Amino acid sequence: MIITIGGNLGAGKTTLANNLANELHYAQLYVGGIFREMAAEKNLTIEQFYSQLKEDPALEQAVDQRQATMMREKDDLIVQGRVAWYFAKTSPFKVFNILLTVNPVTGAARAGEKKENIGKTTNEMAAATADREKMERERYKMLYGIENHLDPAQYDFVLDTTSLTEQEVFDRVMTAVKG
Repeated sequence: MIITIGGNLGAGKTTLANNLANELHYAQLYVGGIFREMAAEKNLTIEQFYSQLKEDPALEQAVDQRQATMMREKDDLIVQGRVAWYFAKTSPFKVFNILLTVNPVTGAARAGEKKENIGKTTNEMAAATADREKMERERYKMLYGIENHLDPAQYDFVLDTTSLTEQEVFDRVMTAVKG
């Protein structure tokens, strides 16, 4: 089975992906990690890098094709990416798409705990998150015709993580995956 995980910034996607991979012994592909590495190579913040993607759509499409290819060739895989559900449609394997949502303030506070965001206020993180989601929405519409990459209708399981612990999120998702 291929499990895709998408959702809001700060919703717990990376934590869930790591926990699922450990429990299920699945390989992982973290698309955001690829972008972070590329940003670091260019000495850019992730926000600056995302701005550059708008000017160079071929760069993002190359990364997206990598995930699409991997989902066609490899089973027992967890793919964490904003539009992973979209590319999973071409996979010959069973796919389970998960959307994690979070209240914007809670998500901004959680994102502010990441190493690259230390020193930023929750308000600064909330503004950066809103800008990034707007840019993503515009890019995905331009690149793939996707109106809303966070549309719950595209997912098999939707979970609001705002008031849940990591363990509660994991338990609910595992129940849904097994079901």
